[in-house]
Amino acid sequence: MAKKGQSRHLKRYAAPRALRLPRKSLPWMVKPSPGPHPREGALPLRLLLRDYLSLARTAREADRILTGGQVLVDGRVRRSPKFPTGLMDVVQLPALNRNYRVLLDHRGRLTPRGIDQAETSSKLCKVMRKDIVRGKRVQLSFHDGKTLVGDFDEFKPGDGVKLALPELKVLERFPFEKGATALITGGKNVGRVGTITDVKLVEGAQPNIVTLEAGGETFQAPEHYVFVVGKEKPALSLQEAAA
Repeated sequence: MAKKGQSRHLKRYAAPRALRLPRKSLPWMVKPSPGPHPREGALPLRLLLRDYLSLARTAREADRILTGGQVLVDGRVRRSPKFPTGLMDVVQLPALNRNYRVLLDHRGRLTPRGIDQAETSSKLCKVMRKDIVRGKRVQLSFHDGKTLVGDFDEFKPGDGVKLALPELKVLERFPFEKGATALITGGKNVGRVGTITDVKLVEGAQPNIVTLEAGGETFQAPEHYVFVVGKEKPALSLQEAAA
């Protein structure tokens, strides 16, 4: 009988490169469930608790923490071990008074970095799409799968947005323009933060090229790798909080 649907399992050698996991230690890893982030950029909660934060020794222990409602993602309790977290997600562990934001290291791998309690009430998102829905209202679609409908006529794809958590209210908009501060999410400059100095428009199917400057050094990245995180400086901390 033919197999129906995709496999529910994933071997470690086929794990996305965005995960910081040893490839030859164990044969299997946790395959993230469909959710707000694509598989290539998703870190399942079971792996986060067991392999990244070392809060559990086994999958069963990690699942027990999750089913007890002790883990919040973007202000909401998540109980599924396969729930995918991704770039800019806020993970809270109230029982331990520990909070993390999922960011990228210099090799493009997802890394939870500690943040202060004050920063757990907001997150940064990138506008991926802008559509007109019923009632001629504007719907914004963000990089993490969230959507908002409202009076967003001035927003454009590529803009950065600061959202309040968990109510998902727009606190501030960061236009994709010269002078804005941006994070590079892919390519050889992944993880770097700089100021946009120029945007070269490219005709055809190729993406526009964005030039950024940081510390007196200039570098470039395709437009789809540019994540606006603030105006003159990042609106939220992109480094681990001091202990």
